[in-house]
Formats: sequence, structure tokens, C-alpha cells
Amino acid sequence: MPKKVTKKTQKVGDAILEDSGVPISFYNDYVEWKRTVSSLKGGAIGVLRGSLWTALTNHVKPPPIARPKSPNKGQTGAYIELDKIDALILKRRDGIYFEEDAELLETAINDIEDLKDHPSLNPQNIMFNRPARFNKKTGAYPKGTKKVKIYGHYLDEYFKAKHKNKLNGRTSDPSWYNSKKDTATPPIYQALFGGDLVTVGLLEIMEKAVEEIDNRDYSIEITTSKPAKYLTEITSFRQALGKAISTSKSEGGVSASKVASKLSGRSFEVGGNQKAVNMLKRYANMQGVVGNITSFSIVLTPAKAKTLMQYYMKSNMSVKTRTITKSWRDLLVN
Repeated sequence: MPKKVTKKTQKVGDAILEDSGVPISFYNDYVEWKRTVSSLKGGAIGVLRGSLWTALTNHVKPPPIARPKSPNKGQTGAYIELDKIDALILKRRDGIYFEEDAELLETAINDIEDLKDHPSLNPQNIMFNRPARFNKKTGAYPKGTKKVKIYGHYLDEYFKAKHKNKLNGRTSDPSWYNSKKDTATPPIYQALFGGDLVTVGLLEIMEKAVEEIDNRDYSIEITTSKPAKYLTEITSFRQALGKAISTSKSEGGVSASKVASKLSGRSFEVGGNQKAVNMLKRYANMQGVVGNITSFSIVLTPAKAKTLMQYYMKSNMSVKTRTITKSWRDLLVN
């Protein structure tokens, strides 16, 4: 049995938009991602308190949240837009998104990618010092022992040995820290780029979000009171209008009422013409909506149909009725 398709409608400007019924999946992906990073907390991510969500939102914030000696002073990083992204997605859900929304999501993608390329902001490269040699059981080391750098997470073999009685349930995975840059995959890194703890990272979800809202298809019902002459720029409508005029003859001319009846509520294909899509968005006062308009309909009153016919017939200069060519003004009747 075919799966039932649920289409959603929403009023925007002078139009009622109906989506194609193909659901936006990134919303559920984001909700699951947030649930995961919020549920991973304390010892499970190698800290005394707080969740991975908290750690991510606080990442690179200035002291007292950040480590005092950190080279990152909190001017850039993932936390800057995360609160805005969260508010946006929870507000729009799987509904209509606008240009400013897409720009925010694209900015998030750029910020996360820039974060990965940054020598110190990249969570893989959070730096800690430890002795090059130490007692594997106690963490003790001789005075004057050379210090070496470790990247990603502080909870390595040395820390576990030195503070084994004060770990308070903190655990870590060897993949979370490394002696080389750009190698470790600590929890914050996994939240952004994916890993064992967080299967799908925020970057992948943001990329999917932009792709899905860009490719979303809508049919629209236009409710504007503005003249409909602009619609004649769309081939399917112009052809239907011409046919309606030619088949709506009445005694003395062409009936505007009949033309209105034949066109009102009928669906007209846009045909992938981006110029037509942009024109429809302006005409229906729905600039800023991201996605494609695949078809439209409009309710025409006889008066509005008459104005539309005048424009159409004037643009054709003359219209033939029976075997007699008349001026377009002489052909119009209500």
C-alpha cells in the first residue's frame, strides 16, 4: 500500500504555499543530535560536570569559562552561532525557510569548517602538557623531566595515573588524545564532525539542511489583489489564457466571466524557469522564501479577468473572432 503523503500549507505574503509532501529530514536529525549531545555528560565525556552540549556551547568562550592560558580568547568558534541555529531550527521545524535562515545555516557551515582549519580552535588541537616519562601506576616523575604536548583531551594515561583516586567516574577513550595535531577525536570534535559518540556531526546536518531547503518544491495559491498581467509572462498561463479567450465567445465579444471561470483555481506549471519563479515570488509578496515554485493557481474575478484580457489582447494587437478582425476593446464583455 502506498505510503500516505502529508502536505503542509502556510500563508506567506499574498500566497498560500503547499509543499510537495517530501519531508525535511534534517530537522529530525538535528533533534536527535541535540538529544545525544545533551545526554552525554559528566564522566562519559571525561569531565566532572556538564554535558557535551554545554561543553560545545562554552567552547572558546573567554575566561572564566575557558582555561586562563588558552590561546583562544573566545572571539570566534562554534558557540557564536549555535544558540541562533538552535532557535531557528526549533522555530521553523520542517516548515518554510527564508533567505536569512539559509544564510545563517551557511555561516554555520563556514564557521565549523574554519574551526577545523584553525591551529588552536580545532578541538583536535586543544593542548595540554604532561611529563615525557612518568610512573605508570602513580604518575610520579623525576624533577626536571621534560614536558611534552598532548592534544585533544586532558584525560590521558598520565592524568589517570596521577589522579586515580579523584577521577569521580571520569573515563576517556585513547582516541580522544594524541601526541600529534589534527589526529585526536575528543567529544567536542565528534559533536561537530561525527564519531563513535555522536554518529552524525553538526556539520553534516547543516550541509543537509541547506541542500534540503534549497531543493524544496512548492505549489502556491495566489491571493493578491494586484493586476494579474505579470502572469502572462509564464508560458503555461499565457497559453491557457489565450485558449480561454478563444473559447469564451458570447454575443458581441468575449465573456470575462467565462474566462475567469475557466482559469480560476486551475494549476499552472512553472516549468523550472527561474525567472518565472522570481517573478511569482515578487508578485505574490513572498520574496525571501527559499525553494522552488513548481506550479501556481489564482482566483480571478470577472473584473480582474477583464483587465488581464485587455493586457493580453493589447499585446497581441488584434484578435480574430469568426472571420472578422476586431479591435480588442470591441471584443470584451462581462
